[in-house]
Amino acid sequence: MTRVALLSMAASVLMIGQDVKRLASHDGNCQISVPSSWETSTIGGVGGSPDRKMSVAVGSPQRLSSFDVLKQNAKKLYTKDKVTKDSSSEFEMEGQSMNGKPNVYRGITIPGGKYCTVEVMYESGTAADARKIAGSLKSGK
Repeated sequence: MTRVALLSMAASVLMIGQDVKRLASHDGNCQISVPSSWETSTIGGVGGSPDRKMSVAVGSPQRLSSFDVLKQNAKKLYTKDKVTKDSSSEFEMEGQSMNGKPNVYRGITIPGGKYCTVEVMYESGTAADARKIAGSLKSGK
């Protein structure tokens, strides 16, 4: 029974053949795609699965002097994460969030010298499911 529930969750998270909706940072600079069944904040930038087993936070940090500073800050905040991607335009970490849940953190550069970030935390599903959502991060404009 648990296996069926996990497979069902994985299929819904992977967003294959299902409707998705846009979740944007509060300023609209960054966005991701989440399943249409997810609840999203009216303020913007925060959402989660109906069963509350997965959540996301999308941001657009304003006061960073460089993408390297963003990466350094992320490494300091997410001390239980391991870097899985690191280039001049994309940064990704996986491991354990500050609240102890498994997570995927991703940061990208966008036009205008700005940056987008997303953290996907999950209690069910897999890192691949979280990566799929984090991988949809892009400029909102």
